[in-house]
Amino acid sequence: MDRPTRSAAAAPFLHDDALVEILSWLPAKSLCQFKCVSKAWRDLIADRLRCKKLPEGLAGFFLNDGDEMPGGSMGEHRVVGRLVNTFGRFTPLASVSFLGKQKGIKEFSLLHSCNGLVLLGHRRHRDIYDSLGYIVCNPATEQWVIVPNSSWKTFSLSGVEVIEDLDSYNEPRSRFAYLIFDPAVSSHFRLVEFWMWTDNVQFVEELHTYSSVTEVWTRCSRTEVWGLDKDVIISFFAGSSLVNRMLHFSVTGVGTGQKLIFAIDGQGRECRFISGPEKRADVAFVGQSQGRLHYMTQHRDSTGEMTKLLIWVLQDYDAEEWVLKHSVTFLQLFGRMNCDVEFDYKVVAIHPDRNLIFFVQRWDLKLKSYDMDSKEVCTLRILGFGPQNIVPYVPYFAESSTLAKMHWNNCAL
Repeated sequence: MDRPTRSAAAAPFLHDDALVEILSWLPAKSLCQFKCVSKAWRDLIADRLRCKKLPEGLAGFFLNDGDEMPGGSMGEHRVVGRLVNTFGRFTPLASVSFLGKQKGIKEFSLLHSCNGLVLLGHRRHRDIYDSLGYIVCNPATEQWVIVPNSSWKTFSLSGVEVIEDLDSYNEPRSRFAYLIFDPAVSSHFRLVEFWMWTDNVQFVEELHTYSSVTEVWTRCSRTEVWGLDKDVIISFFAGSSLVNRMLHFSVTGVGTGQKLIFAIDGQGRECRFISGPEKRADVAFVGQSQGRLHYMTQHRDSTGEMTKLLIWVLQDYDAEEWVLKHSVTFLQLFGRMNCDVEFDYKVVAIHPDRNLIFFVQRWDLKLKSYDMDSKEVCTLRILGFGPQNIVPYVPYFAESSTLAKMHWNNCAL
């Protein structure tokens, strides 16, 4: 009953629904600024009943395309990270280009995102090596914080170091970093960093975790982390998912070929193995949608060709009960009878609130979507690069003291 009075105070000549429609087209930074106009504006924008019309859910994908961006150039400052919305258009909803204006940052690369925060690898102008650590930022509010290096050496922003003499090299050869952030639980975040030594970069030997509360990295060895006597290969390129405050990855048992889900908490102390829906399968993606873990596999026909994409959902997490949610032929998705996730396509996301998946066709670099309800395939955009540098983005508009408290001046790297 109080909404007409509140909206009238915000904009006397506009109906509140019309005003919300206008606000829905504005950049996230402007929305945050307009909340300071008056209490009526603040309440209108923050009204949870009206937030369904304002940016929320999956807004789009940040792209590591390397193009010249406002606030930086390909020379002194290489700024990457344009946002493509789910309709395939570049949008001013949010950007990480403001980081290119910060003193000292030479180059940064998109790595991961979680509930509105984005994780980037970075280096500074005076550094010999390619990375001193990370940046965690909120593109919607343009708040950011520096996370010091975990003691990694000579790391490339691409994620894998080039090594000339493998026989004499004793240091870790690659790492993968992930961000854990749940604003419903805490305003603080954690980082989880996997270190690999062996030639196959999927074998993990150490795990390092970082807490924004203590601002300290903690090292855990493989035996401390796994907790179980299992030799597994983690499929880092098949996605990850934060469910029940734990990160989930697809893993394969060495020797057995069994497909499992490996879950680990942000401290690197608690872990769990969940049986996959199929004992042996070609895994395409692990993600979260509508609060549940989703698992996508390729189906092989009687001749051994992969002809379908199967989408499974973990209906009962504790009982490990999987249900086949949907299946779609590769002919419908790609116009080809047979496809392989390793060579032909890559699933990049599943919508957190809808039955919608997003993928890239490797042969023509088209970013596409598939609606499981309508069975409609849409081309969103043609990319200028491979699918490995796509980060899903869900806006989070709240200001954070965690991100605002530390920048270059008081960050010892």
